[in-house]
Amino acid sequence: MRYFISFFFSLVLFFNPALKATTNSDENTYDTEGKIYTDTKEQVGLSEDSNYLFNSINKHQYFSAQFEQTTLQEKKKRLIEGEIRAHRSGIFKISYFEPLNEVMFSDGKDFYRFDPELEQLNIQPLEELLEETPVGLFTLSLKEIKELFIFSECRKDLNQFSCLLTSKKEESFIKWIDIGVKNDVFDSFEYLDTFGQTVSLKFKNVSLSTIPNGEFKLNIPEGTDIVSFRNSNK
Repeated sequence: MRYFISFFFSLVLFFNPALKATTNSDENTYDTEGKIYTDTKEQVGLSEDSNYLFNSINKHQYFSAQFEQTTLQEKKKRLIEGEIRAHRSGIFKISYFEPLNEVMFSDGKDFYRFDPELEQLNIQPLEELLEETPVGLFTLSLKEIKELFIFSECRKDLNQFSCLLTSKKEESFIKWIDIGVKNDVFDSFEYLDTFGQTVSLKFKNVSLSTIPNGEFKLNIPEGTDIVSFRNSNK
């Protein structure tokens, strides 16, 4: 079985058993579509108010970047690269490169995971996935983010800024996440998940420019198995 860990959606592997699965094969087009270097070592700089981070979040209405993801668990490291495109409306597209080579995206209502190697597309309601994964930092409103996290240990050193977010929920996929901002733009994430994994993400070639709708689309090849995990009343 191929190794699979995604920094945004590790928990999507655990589908809700109450959801009903249906299969289909056809050619379809679906509308939809980062990593902060933050070391847990002592940081240098003056204590800063979290308003700097709030202002940065508000500026990130669109976000596109390439990223490097490093996952550390029990002294074992794994490196995965990819790219992300996201909008505050809940739309995003995350493409992982080799060896994972998968695409995950949302149209703001449903979550899609396409595995070209398995020739399979899984679909499930988005529901609380944005609240339970780091992708919510790109797709939720500032008000929603404030309701999920406690902001602390905010520090600024020249053009570098970092802030620690701790989940308000006792049972949360993300225990804490350290956000790094450089020149008002998300630069890196580091977080601890419920599996005890420390995940670090470093963004590069970041852009906050408007993303054309065409970049939030994915063409599904003919013959792809489509597995839909939807509520039975849908």
